[in-house]
Amino acid sequence: MRAFLLASGAVLLLLACGSQPAATQTDANVVVPKAVELVQPPYPEEARKAGVEGTSIVDVTVGADGVMSRCSIAVSSGNAALDEAALQAVHVSRFAAGTKDGKPVEMTIKVPFRFKLADKHSEQRSGTHYADGVARRYEPAVSMMEV
Repeated sequence: MRAFLLASGAVLLLLACGSQPAATQTDANVVVPKAVELVQPPYPEEARKAGVEGTSIVDVTVGADGVMSRCSIAVSSGNAALDEAALQAVHVSRFAAGTKDGKPVEMTIKVPFRFKLADKHSEQRSGTHYADGVARRYEPAVSMMEV
């Protein structure tokens, strides 16, 4: 009985949200949108000076034509400047449409942007250049997450 109630609750939650469960990359007939050119946002100066780090996760809806139609912050970094930089980067990035059964379709993906300040010593060891003793560094997402 408990399993039935849990399953019923999940169905009601899906109906209440007005969406179907997202397909996963393991579905043979679904290919999620990919970033053709994912622009690296500049580290916001006020966040850098304050030593603020964080990860902004952006929901990006990519149309069947491969054009980004909507984007919004799915998970905030906790800092408005970092979130805004991530949104601006998505606006100028380029995407390839996702497909279902070989046909392009609109899909929403999650794109994480990790903002991390590097200290002077680790940057010297890695050979990365830095200015003013603190490197402005953005670590691009290794992969995009699907909604």
